[in-house]
Amino acid sequence: MPQFPDGTRLRQFDSRGYSSIRDCSHVYSDGSNVTAIFPDRQDKYRILDLLAVAAFETGVRILVSEVMTTHFHAIVSGTETCREQFKVSVWRKLAAWVARNGLDGCISGGLALINDPIRETDELKSKIMYVYRNSLCAGIPLVPWQYEGGPGDIYFIDHAHEGLKGIPLSDLPARKVREYFHTMAKLPSSWRYDEVERRLLPHSYMDWSRVEGLFKTLRAFVAFLAQKKDLETKFDLECAAGAINKASEKDLRLEILNMCRETYHLDRVSLASLEQRTELAARLWASGRTYSLSVLSRIALLPKDYLHRLFSVD
Repeated sequence: MPQFPDGTRLRQFDSRGYSSIRDCSHVYSDGSNVTAIFPDRQDKYRILDLLAVAAFETGVRILVSEVMTTHFHAIVSGTETCREQFKVSVWRKLAAWVARNGLDGCISGGLALINDPIRETDELKSKIMYVYRNSLCAGIPLVPWQYEGGPGDIYFIDHAHEGLKGIPLSDLPARKVREYFHTMAKLPSSWRYDEVERRLLPHSYMDWSRVEGLFKTLRAFVAFLAQKKDLETKFDLECAAGAINKASEKDLRLEILNMCRETYHLDRVSLASLEQRTELAARLWASGRTYSLSVLSRIALLPKDYLHRLFSVD
C-alpha cells in the first residue's frame, strides 16, 4: 500500500466502511470569468507541459490532466503541502503565461485556482473520469483519448510499446530543455518528448499505473467512462461553486484587512482584539458581503460556533 515518507498509509477506511484516501486533490482553474486563453492545439500542449513541470518541481504526481479553451483540470497525488505548492506554482506559471502572451484582458476578476481534496476512492475514480472525458462535456466530437488537450491513449494499453515513442529528454541539451519547457529544474531523463511538437509525452510523466491499479480492470475503466450525466452535472456545479467561493473569500480577506487598517490602524487582523474582530465580522455580516459562517470564521479569525451564537443563524 502506498505510504508517505513518514510511513503513514495513504488509504484507510472511514466510519461508514468506505475506502478513503489522503493523498489526492482535484486542482483546476475557474473558466467562468475567462475568454479563450488556450484556443489552439499548441496552447494546450504548452499548458499540459506547464502542469507536468510544476508537478515535478513540487513533488506531486499527475494522474490525469486536461486543458480546455478557458480552463484546466488535474488530478494530482502527494502530501497536502505539496499539493498546495503545486496549485501555487501553477498559478504563478499561468500568470506568467497570461502576461507573456498579452492575455490579461481575457480574464476578469483575476486568475483563480482551486485545490479540492478528494476523500474517497470512488470519488477519486469518478473525478479521474470527469477530467478524462471533460472534452465530451464541451461538445467536442472525439473520443477522450483523441482529444489534443488531454492525456491521450495512455491507460490499459501496451505500455512497453507506448514507452518507446518520442525521444528521451536525456538526448536533449539542457539549454533546449530550459527553452522548450521553461524550467531550470533538471527534469527526469527518462521523460520523453515529441520532437516535432516540442511537447512532453503524457505517458512518460502521468501516473497511469496508479490509475490502472485503482480501476483494476479495463471493464471497470469503461464502466466509469460511461458515467451518468447527473454525476457530471454535480461535478460541474461543485467546480463552479468552488471557484466562486475561493474568489469571494480572497476579496473578503482584503476587505476585512482594509477595514482593520482604517478603523484600528492595524496591519493584520490577527493583531485585533476579540472585540475588534467581532465588530469587523458584524459589519461584514450586516452588509451581506458573506453568506457563509465558515468563510467569515476563517477571515475574521473567530470560532464558527461563536459567530453562530452571535448572529443566531439557524
